[in-house]
Amino acid sequence: MEGLQPQPPAGHQGPDPRATGPARDVGQLPSAGRRLPGIEGLRAIAALSILVLHTWLLGSSEPLDRDGIGGEVFFNLGLGVVLFFTLSGFLLYRPFAAAIARAREPGSVGRYLRNRALRILPAYLVILLILALVLQTTLVQGPDGALVPGAITDPAELVRTGLMVQNYDPGTLGIGIGPAWSLAVEAVFYLALPVLVLAAAIAARRVPSRSRRVAILLGPPLLLLIVGVTGKLAAAYVVPGPVWSGFEPTWHAVVERSFWAQADLFAFGMVAAVVHTEVVDGRLRLPAGWRPTSLLLAGGIVLVSAATLGGGQVTYKPQNTAVALAMGLLLAVVVFPGPKPAGSLLTRALETRWMVFAGLISYSVFLWQEPLIHWLREHGLMREGWDGFVWNLTLTLVVVGVLSFVTYRLVELPALRLKKRDRQPAASMEPAQEQAAP
Repeated sequence: MEGLQPQPPAGHQGPDPRATGPARDVGQLPSAGRRLPGIEGLRAIAALSILVLHTWLLGSSEPLDRDGIGGEVFFNLGLGVVLFFTLSGFLLYRPFAAAIARAREPGSVGRYLRNRALRILPAYLVILLILALVLQTTLVQGPDGALVPGAITDPAELVRTGLMVQNYDPGTLGIGIGPAWSLAVEAVFYLALPVLVLAAAIAARRVPSRSRRVAILLGPPLLLLIVGVTGKLAAAYVVPGPVWSGFEPTWHAVVERSFWAQADLFAFGMVAAVVHTEVVDGRLRLPAGWRPTSLLLAGGIVLVSAATLGGGQVTYKPQNTAVALAMGLLLAVVVFPGPKPAGSLLTRALETRWMVFAGLISYSVFLWQEPLIHWLREHGLMREGWDGFVWNLTLTLVVVGVLSFVTYRLVELPALRLKKRDRQPAASMEPAQEQAAP
């Protein structure tokens, strides 16, 4: 696979005219016509949903209406993590799946891994060091094992957190940037994906039929679905624990927060990647009215799952797998080509200037938001009550937004430019929008 470069598919008409737009105005690297409309908007929704959840949960001394309808609404904002996983599955599998389906070699694994590191590590390490050593609002385990804001002063713990391996030991589970547990899960997916692609490429190499190659490409997401389901069963029955105990220093929590129990959440995005290639190449025509039907189905799945999760968002509950299916349907509605060049109404809404901007800085938003909420509260800048929540959310959006823009421009963009410098003209299998989706 190393060094082999795919060619454009037959019938390729050059850059997608939809690839222009507001993203160019806020500092995004040119996408060479490969930018899928709506992706940044979906990323923005995922990141902002988690920011709102943490502001409600941590901004005041007690979450407002925790056991009432407010709690039901706000707790389910944590499902934004499922959307992040779905996006990663789609964006990272899509170029490999397209190459294999078209009977071409799937490109350079070395370049893929290098670009993954450039995308993830610079911002993560910079923000981690600032939070751990300067602001001192990373999470640390207190004497009773509970996670509390503080400084990471143990060099070994800081190194483990920097390498994203802290969650494999109950004694360090959850330390560092709280939401980055999902980034550690993503990192395992990044490493597993080339192995899955290599296996699919070898299996498809002597298969003359495209339909059979497509069937082979559905094998990796099916495998991840099985892995995730077995991991959820292990968290539920082998090392059982309550659904709200996912960050306690126990082996149950280690399993629950691992790739083993979360792998299924990538699967439906990967399936969408395979189907997307077939639709783009004109080999699959979706039935009329599939978009509204898919939206209704996705909405129904999310509503039923949200009503029955009972605090089990992104845990071992099977409803989380169902939500991943719903997110895959939503993704298809947004990114699959349609009869109108400008895209669907939903896609156009996701492509507004501010949604694209929020999507571009979403990785930094994801990393900054929870520790900064701790810092703002500890310095007496947060307020109580529903009026206080409006103030807290506004303040958090401003502070996190400013810092995220700074780290995006000073840390993320320089790393992205290194990736682009390494990219071969019109040939790399690295997608233009493959940024992290923790």
